[in-house]
Amino acid sequence: MAGHSHEEVSTPNIQITSEGAQQILERAREIAERSVTVSSTAYSTHAAKVEIEGESVEGVILALYGKVELETQREELATEIRQIPGVLEVKNFMIAEDTILRTAYQRLDAMRAKGKLEDAQNISILVENYILHLYGDVPQKDMKYALEREMVGITGVKVVVNHIGLNKNIPGNLGKTRNV
Repeated sequence: MAGHSHEEVSTPNIQITSEGAQQILERAREIAERSVTVSSTAYSTHAAKVEIEGESVEGVILALYGKVELETQREELATEIRQIPGVLEVKNFMIAEDTILRTAYQRLDAMRAKGKLEDAQNISILVENYILHLYGDVPQKDMKYALEREMVGITGVKVVVNHIGLNKNIPGNLGKTRNV
C-alpha cells in the first residue's frame, strides 16, 4: 500500500505473566491476607502487598511490601509463602515496627554511651505507622535536635515527631515533625 502512512499506536507497558505465575501470586496474596494482622483502627492497617518480582520456567520470585507489628510476623509470612510450589525466592521488603523501635533504642543507648544525652530525663520512644515519636526532657535545644537527627535515618521511619521537652500526657500530636 504505497502512499499510506502508518502511525504507530503506543501501548502502555503491561506486565504479562503466565497463568501459573498468576495462580502462585493469588495463593501468596491469600496467605498474606490471612497471616498479617489488621488492626481495628483505621489509622493502623497492616496490609501486606505481594508482587511478582521475576518469572522463569522454573518458577517465580515474589516480593513482599508493607508493614507488620513484629519481626516474627514478617519472617513467618515469608517462610509460609516460600512453601508454595513454584516459588523460587521471596524478597522481603516488609517493615516490622518492633525492629524500628529496637533500632531507635539502640541509637538512644549509643548516644548515652557517648555522653551526648547528659542530664536528659525520661526519654521514651513510640512507633506507629512509620511515625516515630520522641518524648522526654533535655536540658538543651541542641540535644533535642541531635536526638531527632539520629532517629531520622532509621529504615522504615517516614516521620519523626519530636515531643522532647513537652509533657507526653498532653493530648494530641504536639511537637515539631521532621519528614524523611
